[in-house]
Amino acid sequence: MSVTPIQPISIGVIDGAREATPLSSLQGNGFMNALGDGLNGINADLSQADALARQLAAGDKIPVHDVMIAFEQAHLKLQMAVEVRNRVVDAYQSLTNMQL
Repeated sequence: MSVTPIQPISIGVIDGAREATPLSSLQGNGFMNALGDGLNGINADLSQADALARQLAAGDKIPVHDVMIAFEQAHLKLQMAVEVRNRVVDAYQSLTNMQL
C-alpha cells in the first residue's frame, strides 16, 4: 500500500474567493534575500547621497536641496534598519530568556 504525503497549502484571497495553492508552487524570496535586498537598497541610497555631495563640492550645478533630500532619505532608511535590528535582537533575547 502506497501512502502519498500531505502537501502543505496556503490559503489566499483573490477577488473575495478563497483559493488553496500548494506552498511548493509559490514563488518568493526568502527572508535572507529580502534582508539582503533591503540592505543593498540602503547602501545604494547612501552611495547616491555621497556622490551628490561630492558633485556639489566639486562645483557641479547640483541644487543644495537635492543633496540634503538625498542625505535625509538615506539617514531615515538607515535609522529604520537600525530600529528593525534592535527589535529583532530584543525578540531573540526574549525568546532565549524564556523558561521552558
